[in-house]
Amino acid sequence: MTPMSLKTGMASRPHHPISPINNTSGRTVGILIALVLVLALAGGGGFLAYDKYFKKAPLRSKLASMKVKGELIRFTHDRVSTSLYRNMVLLDDILVMMDTELDRLKRIGKKFPNQGGIVASQTEDLKAARERMARVLTDVNVTLEKMYVTWLVNRSEGTGQIRSQKGTLTRQLADAIRGEASLISRIRTNPEAAG
Repeated sequence: MTPMSLKTGMASRPHHPISPINNTSGRTVGILIALVLVLALAGGGGFLAYDKYFKKAPLRSKLASMKVKGELIRFTHDRVSTSLYRNMVLLDDILVMMDTELDRLKRIGKKFPNQGGIVASQTEDLKAARERMARVLTDVNVTLEKMYVTWLVNRSEGTGQIRSQKGTLTRQLADAIRGEASLISRIRTNPEAAG
């Protein structure tokens, strides 16, 4: 016995502090691991939900099918109408898809020159539809540019133009898309055509 244990009258016992890591049953370690896994799953699920449902796509400042000033696109989104902005972007994406399809048809025509009639009729229909849609997008952008400059010069007059024309412009783009819906659908359903 040690001198200290003599004074207290206790026998000396080895001291083993209980800690979660040295727990002989492993129950505490298992609980900690399970807790970490649950937290990791919850965090991963939260990130995926945010990424899919809540994260907004960045504002596009350029159109791929035609030159439009970035400030005009931002003005359309911020001041005129987000629906008009979305229709502009959608129509631009459709025009790019049509360009891709025209390139594909050209390659098919070169590969099978004896079938030129099939390819030529499809190409002409697609070119005509693309031209109609591009004209509508161009006309809307010309109107938006006039509206933007008016708004920059005289806010109250520009705001009046925005109120009176935003619905019409949004419908013009929607009607152009709707008018070519069967052609757009045909291109989108073909994985080789949609790019």
